[in-house]
Amino acid sequence: MSTETADSSKPAVDSVLDNDDITDEFPHVRPLEYVLIHMPSGNVKMTNLKPKTQVSLGKFGTFNSDNLIGKPFGLSYEIYDTKGNIRPVRNWALAAVGKETNANNQEIKDSAKVQKLTYQEVEQLKQEGLKGNMAHEDIIKKIIESHSEFDKKTEFSKAKYIQRKRKKFMKVFTPVRPTLYNIAQHFFTKNPDKIKNMRIDTLSQMLNLANVHANSKMLVVDDTQGLIISAVAERMAGYGKVVGIHDGDNQNYDVMRYMNFSKRILDSIHTIPLAKVDPNEPDDEFIPRTEEEIAAMSIHELRGYERRQRVTAEKAETRKLLFEGNFDG
Repeated sequence: MSTETADSSKPAVDSVLDNDDITDEFPHVRPLEYVLIHMPSGNVKMTNLKPKTQVSLGKFGTFNSDNLIGKPFGLSYEIYDTKGNIRPVRNWALAAVGKETNANNQEIKDSAKVQKLTYQEVEQLKQEGLKGNMAHEDIIKKIIESHSEFDKKTEFSKAKYIQRKRKKFMKVFTPVRPTLYNIAQHFFTKNPDKIKNMRIDTLSQMLNLANVHANSKMLVVDDTQGLIISAVAERMAGYGKVVGIHDGDNQNYDVMRYMNFSKRILDSIHTIPLAKVDPNEPDDEFIPRTEEEIAAMSIHELRGYERRQRVTAEKAETRKLLFEGNFDG
């Protein structure tokens, strides 16, 4: 695994994976990958799962990253003790709701007296849950059983009631794989200005109209901090070439870092500043050093020299791809 510098013509990401999980039938959470953590409140947290770290979910608790690494996406997990251990849980809202009945909520008495448990007893149950002595599912079940009017609720009302109790008592979260759809939805909801308010349906139409497919050569001008070029790269899956033109000296494809792209996909992406699309503009100059000068360099100086050499060559290669033309879209 490696990390690219921001001034490279290659996208900057936190880590480079050796292989994709695109073909996995049941993708699992892997170390040093980004994951979307969905919480009962509806909030979503984007986090990079580094081994041996504690991941805080605010009031929903803290879990050890090692306990989630290797687990499948899409399942809900409960933090059941103070050590950050987790375990899979079922969807309680669905499990507790049965067949539709004739209940219509009309006979329900809206009063604190419908709950037989006292405030002190409920608080005691919460403390038992925090200590790991009692499963949060059992706490909710006990509260439901102590609700004298629960059976009079409609099935829809029962589901809503259970969901409210889940948010209050259960330290539950769901890890979601950061696919293009999920990433686009996440930023459209949380920070739409970042992606120029682009909806996922608009993005999908752009991909289809541009005929983006594997083994093609695509030219992309991206002003959505990497959403569009990430979409093109994901669809091509590393087979072909993607040339991205960006404003400023360095690209700002921030969205791309969350896609967990493999080295094959990242190597298919080449970026170039808008100021360098003029063929009359010369390539960046790199002055090679003599063997004696290289031998006298410190380790830090040698790494900087090799990085500049690599970046200069990558920029020249990207300009060559651009001026060759023959783009498919």
